[in-house]
Amino acid sequence: MAPGIIDELRHDHQEVRMLFARIEPAHGKKREELFQRLVGELIRHEVAEEEILRPISAKDAGKAIANARIKEESKAEALLKAMEGLDVDSAEFGRRLVTLRRDVQRHADAEETKEFPRVEAKESADFLKKMGHAYDMAKKTAPTRPHPSTPNSPGANMLIGPFASVMDRARDAVRSAMKA
Repeated sequence: MAPGIIDELRHDHQEVRMLFARIEPAHGKKREELFQRLVGELIRHEVAEEEILRPISAKDAGKAIANARIKEESKAEALLKAMEGLDVDSAEFGRRLVTLRRDVQRHADAEETKEFPRVEAKESADFLKKMGHAYDMAKKTAPTRPHPSTPNSPGANMLIGPFASVMDRARDAVRSAMKA
């Protein structure tokens, strides 16, 4: 049986927690690689979540809860963008990483306690599985880099996301080729 969207999202949260735990003690190239992986994971997760979950959670959990999560995601995206140009071993990067981890953890906790239970209570297991499949597909086409100047909405993500994704994946390929 395929997992539903809530299982997928909780799994992503756990992956991100593990990445933070690996990044904090790392240094140099290893820290940079782990941070880039974290950025990709967070952005793909948030974009796909906004496209697939948020319209349903706005209905099931309420617009105030859904909008609060979108604001948190926008704040994290802006912080990620600000961190991109920093030396990963600098004190400033370390301070921002601590802030990012705290904010992302609070966001995940709010989703897991305030949003997910309400969606699970109102939607059928079959529909949650269909949402899980849609979420997986959305993650595959989502951008991999923060774009804080673009609106965080399902419509904007579906319109702008594929173009940003192509550009991001090209940048990722160039970065990877330069490291080889």
